[in-house]
Amino acid sequence: MATLMRNADVAQAAAALKAALARRDRAETNRLVTALLDGRAPLGEQWRALSQLMQVSGELTLAHRAIDAYIAESPDKAQARYAKVVLLTQSGRLEEAHDLLKTLPADVPDRAGHAYVLGNTAMTLGRAKDASDHLAVALEHRPGWGPAWLSLATTLDMADSAFGDQLLVERGVAERQGPADLARYYYALGKLYADRKDPDAAFAAFSRGAELLRSQTPYSRTGDEANARLAMSGYPAGYIEQLNEQIGIDANRPIFVTGLPRSGTTLVEQILASHSAVADGSELNIVQHVAVAAGGVSGGDIDKYLARGGTMDALAGLYLHLLSERIGPAGRIVDKTIDASRFLGLIAAALPDAPLIWMHRDPLDCAWSCFRTFFIHGVAWSYDLVDIAKHFMLEDELRAFWKERLGDRLLVVPYADLVAAPEAWTRRILDHCRLAEEAGAFTPHLTERRVATASALQVRRPINREGLNVAVPYRSHLQPFIQAYRAE
Repeated sequence: MATLMRNADVAQAAAALKAALARRDRAETNRLVTALLDGRAPLGEQWRALSQLMQVSGELTLAHRAIDAYIAESPDKAQARYAKVVLLTQSGRLEEAHDLLKTLPADVPDRAGHAYVLGNTAMTLGRAKDASDHLAVALEHRPGWGPAWLSLATTLDMADSAFGDQLLVERGVAERQGPADLARYYYALGKLYADRKDPDAAFAAFSRGAELLRSQTPYSRTGDEANARLAMSGYPAGYIEQLNEQIGIDANRPIFVTGLPRSGTTLVEQILASHSAVADGSELNIVQHVAVAAGGVSGGDIDKYLARGGTMDALAGLYLHLLSERIGPAGRIVDKTIDASRFLGLIAAALPDAPLIWMHRDPLDCAWSCFRTFFIHGVAWSYDLVDIAKHFMLEDELRAFWKERLGDRLLVVPYADLVAAPEAWTRRILDHCRLAEEAGAFTPHLTERRVATASALQVRRPINREGLNVAVPYRSHLQPFIQAYRAE
């Protein structure tokens, strides 16, 4: 067994760690955290902070080692283990999180929070009945609580459910919540009215929820446009192919599926993850770490990175390392990170063997679906119809640009065509990803896996056309989007 580090050594390592973090030296940071762990440094509560730091940087092995060290030193084992539940959910290990939480007392972290997390993990795992039961318990302990109501409304068809009447009754107490939780309540209320075929009331509720969120997280149209322009800069014809020639490692694992939120990316992820050669998929959000290592996303940023002595193999290796940290070392993986359009040049340059798929849905249907969806990580442009139009137009421009630069390497899949002819398009998607045809990919609704997006329940039904023309009942309310989008 390793001996405890001396206090002087711990202090020296902590100072060196602080310096490594300041200069964004990932390798040295990891080495120092490993040394503290191997030396069983008596850091107490600081282990939890180190675990969070490693989780944010994508170094999940170290994050889990640190949280276990925190548990070992914590006098309150139940609360410490709940911190591990949180880490497991953030790491995508939802079944482990669910099972661990069930072993903890029902008042950890509190009775409402305990039931809420059990409900959310059950929903993501496809256990709708368990999810609704746990969420109902959460609401018994905290009536009107927006997060629990939003999850419950997502789980159920509220049209004929007794929960719908309860939701309305609790509106008064819900109004006493803070803006973030109240916004969630109004998104749940919008879902209730939508299920009851009352478009005017549904739109009003979703609008109120969006208004509350907009006050907390404003959207910058100029910032969004500058970001899109930067993503497309420095990529003349042939430049990506030149960078691809510098890659000497096998970068075949990832399959990137991008497009606007609510455009069908989760459906394509489910199709691909139903194939035996594909281990899993998720909104991984790890390519951002590659962008940090490269110093940015533009071609000019890559040039500067290479001039400093960086290599394309190092960028590819970092992505593959973080992919293994999140999913494991085996199998192809679907990465459907939101806003991958802003990283697509870097992705195509560093990962030449990665298939690229872009989902495209009818703009009005997609706009309405985005406006009515509460995005857990915050999507500031989705809170205003004109902002949605501006963002959509930028994504249209990005799609056209990348299609011109990448040619057949980028497969654009129209959502309407996919649901109208799923077999034909599934074959085309599998061929594009260099996957042999398998029965499972043609019946993706039968695949049991975690789906941690707003489409978690939809993809567990056979492919259908229910997502077509969903905006029609709301067309009069969507005129600000229609006018702004047409203006371009």
